[in-house]
Amino acid sequence: MIETLFKQRSTIDRLQSGPSAQHLPFIAEALHQEQYPLETIRRYVRVAAGFLRWLCKRRLSVTETDENAIARYRSSTGRRQNGELRAAGRGLPKILGLLHMQNAVGEPADAVVSDGDMLLAAFDSHLQHVAGLMPGTRVQYLRHVTLFVNELFDTKPFDVSKITPQAITDFVRRQATKLKPSGCAAPATSIRVFLRFLVTYHGLPAGIIGAVPTIRQWKLASLPKHLSAEEVDRTLKTCDEKSPVGKRDRAILLLLMRLALRAGEVARLRLSDVDWREGEIRIHPPKSARERKLPLPSDVGQTLADYVQNSRPKSSQPFIFLRTRAPFSPITGCSTVSCIAKRHLKLAGISIRGLSAHAFRHTAATRMVRRGVGFKQVADVLGHRRLETTDIYAKLDEDTLHRVALPWPGGQV
Repeated sequence: MIETLFKQRSTIDRLQSGPSAQHLPFIAEALHQEQYPLETIRRYVRVAAGFLRWLCKRRLSVTETDENAIARYRSSTGRRQNGELRAAGRGLPKILGLLHMQNAVGEPADAVVSDGDMLLAAFDSHLQHVAGLMPGTRVQYLRHVTLFVNELFDTKPFDVSKITPQAITDFVRRQATKLKPSGCAAPATSIRVFLRFLVTYHGLPAGIIGAVPTIRQWKLASLPKHLSAEEVDRTLKTCDEKSPVGKRDRAILLLLMRLALRAGEVARLRLSDVDWREGEIRIHPPKSARERKLPLPSDVGQTLADYVQNSRPKSSQPFIFLRTRAPFSPITGCSTVSCIAKRHLKLAGISIRGLSAHAFRHTAATRMVRRGVGFKQVADVLGHRRLETTDIYAKLDEDTLHRVALPWPGGQV
């Protein structure tokens, strides 16, 4: 592989000798398997060769390489005047990962596992296998529960008697004060779920769950932010349908807008989820394992098919949407989809303050309600388990609200 990348015999001989000889061919081949362009592989090989020579001069073995060694090497290479890393210091985490794959870098020493760590692992397993929650929801719960467990026990043995009503109340109130009004109920919800787990498996008295304070919030107090028809058209027109990126982004935006999907649902779509013959698409909700099927509109299906057939990078990845640069990894995070949506909103001249991919979902739901679609049907499309969750969109059906509004006492204002 080294002979394929470089033409000068002196360069090939230098790379195939010395401390880097046994590692560079593996690194180059691994990057080639991940479909990196040849020029990118050359840059990685040069960086790896320089780093391995630096290790040899300091009599450091590759097995001793860690993040600290990378930091020291980067310090020795310096930075540009604008603060950016020089070429010699870039890509080292990737190289370290490849060396680890080659078993050249030793495994880290086994960390001491505390009772708290084992309790959190058991709780996560319960959320996944018993409650059927998806990774995103589990991460949200574990964020607050981990803080709670560490605060009570740290490295001490787990003792269920230490979980007192006062400790629960104090923790939830402290955490709630640090959050915005829209998210201040999250600590209470997370701790309440954790306490139910402890009641079931660790003998915690059931009555102690009542110690979790209720975070009062006004229901339906805010209005979902949505886009007008003209703003949606302007946003779609910002996608360059002649480029692979534009075709991918247009397909993503249409799924968000026409099917009212969440950003995480778009990111998780697989090739096997689309039934082209029946015109259906299977949706994997980010919050639970309850799947749903939706009809695939013809224009959305044609745009999606055009991307898959003509612009999607050739890859064995099962996910539909991939990054457009090697190694063509899947777009599996909702934040990436939201960034794509925000970029096109900004290109359309729409203020993105307070907007994300969810604005397209709100737009689709608002359109359905204004067209007279029943709330049960809207809830089914959105994947809402409870009809009350969909009620918020009734406030956006202005025509119907005008018809049912009572006259103001005493006449017009």
